[in-house]
Amino acid sequence: MDRDDWAHPEWTAMYARGLSVGLIAELQGTRLSTVKGYIQHRRAENPGLAAQHAAAAPRTPSDLWRRRLSEMRNFIATHGRYPGIHGGLEGEAQLYGWLSEQRHALVGQTLGWEKMRELGVLGDWVTTDRERARDARWRQRLGEVAAFVSEHGRLPRHRTAKNETDRVLGIWLQTQGIEAHHRRLAEWRLEALNEALPGWMRVRGGE
Repeated sequence: MDRDDWAHPEWTAMYARGLSVGLIAELQGTRLSTVKGYIQHRRAENPGLAAQHAAAAPRTPSDLWRRRLSEMRNFIATHGRYPGIHGGLEGEAQLYGWLSEQRHALVGQTLGWEKMRELGVLGDWVTTDRERARDARWRQRLGEVAAFVSEHGRLPRHRTAKNETDRVLGIWLQTQGIEAHHRRLAEWRLEALNEALPGWMRVRGGE
């Protein structure tokens, strides 16, 4: 980002008055990513800026915000997915930026309860693309382990592995056991493991 991009005190003032990053970008005719980076930088310099923004933000969502929400809902209904960061559909990048803004506001505790309530129509909007991809890979690995058990009649085991597949799947399953033991395994993952591989923890304990 050029040095000149950081010389916008009016953006800071607008944000402090409660305007959203998306609205500032739209009003100023500037890229959302540029404004977002600028505000994040200013918030890091001034921790009180987020509180100013939250206190000044309207208590009810603006018409523009609700219009974006409607566009997001229509996008999901039409394409069966959330907009992606690298999506090439018309308007997809803008919707992705808007959704990212809501996620950042949630993490920064500046998202009002009414927006939270209305965002509920989007389903699991909080989960990021990276998290979805990670969960998809986890489910795929569980499917591979289940297929292995179906074919060989036993769980994979890395210590006495017969081949590379046996070893890789055995290590993965051992990792799940360690995570479960330390209560770091997500509940839905533990339930999926118990359903697909009944007794897997007990069996592995006796390996």
